[in-house]
Parts: sequence; C-alpha cells; structure tokens
Amino acid sequence: MIFFSSILNIKKSIVNYNYISIPKKIFFMKNIFLFVLSFLFSINSYTQLEKAKKFAKTITAEDLKEYLYVYASDEFEGRNTGEAGQKKAVEYLRNFYIKNEIEAGDPDKDYFQKMTLNIRRGNEGEVDTENVIAIIRGTEIPDEYVILTAHLDHVGYGRTGSRAGRNVNKIHNGADDDGSGTVAVLEIAQAFKEASKKGKGPKRSIVFLHVTGEEKGLLGSAYYADNPIYPLEDTVTNLNLDMIGRTDPTREGKNREYIYIIGSDHDSQDLHNLSELTNSKTVNIELDYRFNAKDDPQRFYYRSDHYNFAKNGIPIIFYFSGTHPDYHMPSDTPDKIEYDLLEVRSRLVFYTAWNIANRDQRIALDPKPETEIFEVDAEKLETYAGTYGAEGIPLKIGVFVRDGNLFIEVMEQALQLDPISDNKFGSEAAGLELTFDTENNSMQFKQGPYQIKMNKE
Repeated sequence: MIFFSSILNIKKSIVNYNYISIPKKIFFMKNIFLFVLSFLFSINSYTQLEKAKKFAKTITAEDLKEYLYVYASDEFEGRNTGEAGQKKAVEYLRNFYIKNEIEAGDPDKDYFQKMTLNIRRGNEGEVDTENVIAIIRGTEIPDEYVILTAHLDHVGYGRTGSRAGRNVNKIHNGADDDGSGTVAVLEIAQAFKEASKKGKGPKRSIVFLHVTGEEKGLLGSAYYADNPIYPLEDTVTNLNLDMIGRTDPTREGKNREYIYIIGSDHDSQDLHNLSELTNSKTVNIELDYRFNAKDDPQRFYYRSDHYNFAKNGIPIIFYFSGTHPDYHMPSDTPDKIEYDLLEVRSRLVFYTAWNIANRDQRIALDPKPETEIFEVDAEKLETYAGTYGAEGIPLKIGVFVRDGNLFIEVMEQALQLDPISDNKFGSEAAGLELTFDTENNSMQFKQGPYQIKMNKE
C-alpha cells in the first residue's frame, strides 16, 4: 500500500449525523422491498455458489505460503519498481500463468503491459517497468470484464518509502504489502482455471492484473486506466487486494476472522448487497467498514490501486486487513503472515468474483450528479509554479506543471491537483485545497481544518 502522510498534522474530526424520521408504513415497505430483493438474489446466487465451493477449496493456506515464501524472499530484493528484483517478480508471475495455462491478457501475448514511468518520488527519473496481466475468457459474455488487482512492487531496499528512515539500505520484503494480495490473486486465478477445465468457466471474463509502481503513487494502475487493454466502459467491477495477510493490532481481543471493506457502496448499492450476501452464504467472516468513508482520516480509499478505477466510474471493493508495526519496514516478512486468515479472505474474493461474473445482469451503478469540470489555460498554470514557504514552518512546497496539469511536490512526493476554479486546485485523495493569489505572489494552503498562507519565494 502506498505510504501516505499528511502534509500538515490533522486532528480527527467527529461527524454528527442528523437522523430523519421515516413514517412506520414507509419504513415497513422499504424493509419488505429489501427483503424481497435479498430473497431473489439468494435464490439466484445459491446455485452459483454451490458450483463454486469445490473450486474455492483449491485455495489453501499451504499453497499461499509456498508462493509467498518465494515472492517475498530476499532474492526479489523488495521488488522496487524497475529494479532487478522487480524484474524477477514479474517473471515469476508470468511463469505462474504459463504453467497454469492461463491466457496472456495483453495484445502482445507476453503477459506484460510495458511502460516508462517518470518517478519523482526519490528523484528516480524515468524507469522502465511493466504490469502483468492474464485473463480467463467468459463463456457467455466475454466482452464484459471483472478485474482483480494487486500491486506487484514494494520499496526495495527502503531508500524511499521506508518507515525505518532514509537510506536504511535493508531489503523490505513486503510480504503483506502486497505479497499477500499478489499470491491471493494467483490462487484465485488457479481456482477459476480449474473451474474452466471442468466446464464451469465464468460467464464474464476475469482479468488478473498485477500493477507496478503502486508505492510510487499508484502509477501502474493509473497507466492502465489511461491505456486500458479492455475498455473501461465494459469493466464491470474492480476487486483490489492490498495487505490482507495480517491482523490489525487495534483489533486485539476481537474476532480474528474479519476483513476491512472499503468502497463497496460508494458507486453501487448493488455491489455492496452482493458482497454482503455472498459473504453470509460462504465464509461468513466479519466485514468491517470502519475505514469505508471517503473522508476517513486515514484516507485508505485513495491509497491503493482501486482508486484509479473508481475515479473512472467503475464500482470497486478494496479488501484490506489493516496496517501493523511491520508496515513499510524490513520486518514485513512471510513468517509473520497468518495463512489461515489469508486463505479465508482469498476464498471470499473468489466467491465474490464468481458471483459477479456469473450473474445475468452486470453490476448496476448508482446515478451520480454531474460535476462541472474546469480547464485552466497552460500559461496561467505556469504563473502558479514555484516554491512556497511560510515563516516559522521549515517545510517547503514546490508547485510545477507537467503535461498540462498542476502538481505539488513535498518531501520528495508529487501529487497531481484537480482544478476547482481558475485559481483554486485540490486533491480529494489528500484532502487538500490550494488557492493562488498571483497579485500578491502567495497561496492559501488548506488541508482538513488547517490552513495557512504561504508566500512564493
């Protein structure tokens, strides 16, 4: 998972909800309606899930452990984007799909979506790297796609992105982040392949997408969204697995069998209902929604690869088990993964993907109000570029223009801003807003409840 830290220290805010009283008759009818929908879904999905059970059993803790001890080994050197260890990782993934006779998902049929990324984080510059993509074609609706994602990279030797300090120069194995999600996708792919061999292939196509450059700013998934191999309008859902192999220390003493669910109801109540009912009829673990809100202070909704699908109008579910003391540390090793939990969580994603792929109707989107899109002239953008600071604050903020977009850079991290008006820009992902005043060579910086005037140097 991308390491994100607030530019300013933000206190948690408390949201007060205003409850609306609903007449008893309306409330009763609403509940009846929901019950009928659930009942119909249950009948429709019961047969599908019964078919899926024997294939879900092929997803085992033993296999997951075997794969992860290789994938998160020192041999792969922490899988830093573009470096030798990452190249070994993508070869491992490709060989897995070849061995299991799962079709390459890219036009060149080499399992790679190649790209050159300009990585500003750590001043790495241009880096050649690749997403890994495989597909199992649908039997009835092959031109609709369910995409499963996990990021294949981590932070290498920790020169950038480590919580152990700058230039720690130790291998960061990234067993949980995101070795756990990666091997889960492999096992799920293998389960779908076994089903296909038995004549039980999915109605819709299942795409297995391992994205690069997540730790550099969700770059691999952003590249895919900008250069989709399969049309985004035909992408039914994205299920993203990132850090699903441990137990959140804050849940000590609570039910171990849980998973955090983020985003399931943001763009599709239909997807949320399917997720809930699929879980209840299969693994029946606790679905914890504590981080689901878009304005949650941790902002996990914006910190993994599903976000690049969500902002393109594709319904998503982000599966996540929480951070821990080994997050972005050399100590995130495969011996600390709870493989029994990784098994049950992987099976849940398999069942959910199975239900989505085999439904008669594709996942329904909830209508969203149209938002006005502002475009700002490139020459005007250049007037905002520069370095900004404030008296008494050692932190400097750089503002620059690239490819017709405005970015800020702070602590070697670059973030694209979206125009709100001619002089106001923001980032929903970071919860910040910048308002420029060219006459006074200043900008108003706002993040959460905090704001400060910064002057251009």
